[in-house]
Amino acid sequence: MAGRTAEAYAAIRAHVDLYPRDALIAQTCSSVFGLIGFSGQPGREAEILAYTAGLLPHYREDWWCLSQYAFALCETGALDRAARYIDRSLALNPQNAHGAHVRSHVYYEAGDPKLGVAYLGEWLAGYHREGYLHGHLSWHAALWALEQGDVATMWDRIDADIRPGASAGLPINVLTDTASILHRAEMAGVPVPQARWDEISAYAAQFFPKAGLGFVDIHAALAHAMAGDGDAMARLMETPNDLTGDLVTPIAEGYLALSRGDWAEAVQCLSSAMADHARLGGSRAQRDLLEISLLGALLRLGKESEARRLLALRRPALARSRVVHGLEAHI
Repeated sequence: MAGRTAEAYAAIRAHVDLYPRDALIAQTCSSVFGLIGFSGQPGREAEILAYTAGLLPHYREDWWCLSQYAFALCETGALDRAARYIDRSLALNPQNAHGAHVRSHVYYEAGDPKLGVAYLGEWLAGYHREGYLHGHLSWHAALWALEQGDVATMWDRIDADIRPGASAGLPINVLTDTASILHRAEMAGVPVPQARWDEISAYAAQFFPKAGLGFVDIHAALAHAMAGDGDAMARLMETPNDLTGDLVTPIAEGYLALSRGDWAEAVQCLSSAMADHARLGGSRAQRDLLEISLLGALLRLGKESEARRLLALRRPALARSRVVHGLEAHI
């Protein structure tokens, strides 16, 4: 509780070795938002997979553990196995919002927006708007609407379920989901009113005025850059966090370059952070924000072949995405 997360992680691992079914403690390390996920250490995706695999024999047909293991499989590219495990979890508890979330990620990584839209649209219809994952699941739905060129539905989702004042989610989700969908829309050629950037920048300054988690910091930096709030950006960058500041600083500088149309500088800054941005935390789908930002800057420099090569090497799942096609069409 004192914020000494490295010490907490060691103590929790020792405790879970002795009492693996103490789920209240075990869950602190089981997801992309947990102590491993936000550790800032290399290899955190593989470590979460190993950790959840170690829990599995102790929980067997437990819907929670199955869903956590499925998410870890999804994030490490084992999509067929992830689908089998999450479907088992949802069969045991179809109303589990975390399970629906993992199922959405499997559809995303498999490049199946039509299946994802059909599944999530039906599932969200029965999920109370006050549920704290409602806003984030709506972000997934908004992304798929954007990919399919349904911009009206995307804006409807943002205004009803995602943006500040609309979502009942945690501030970390409100900030990251709103900033992300606005930027991905812009990268796809959808005009985003300046007032929307001003709103999310003010929200970031209110809830996350200083550097903390790298995953949050890059989204706050994006919001401040696009809003033109130099003071908020300066406060964020003046004391980079110890774990991932080496990544956050060039990414923030990259977004500042994007905001002023300096595509070459943006490419240079963003490229320097691409080697292991998994250290920032969050999911692959969320960190695609960085991949798409770099692709957009390359395309605006007229380097389409380089952008295609980068996409094929790093995120082939996005190659069929209308977001990427929109970038090409926009250029």
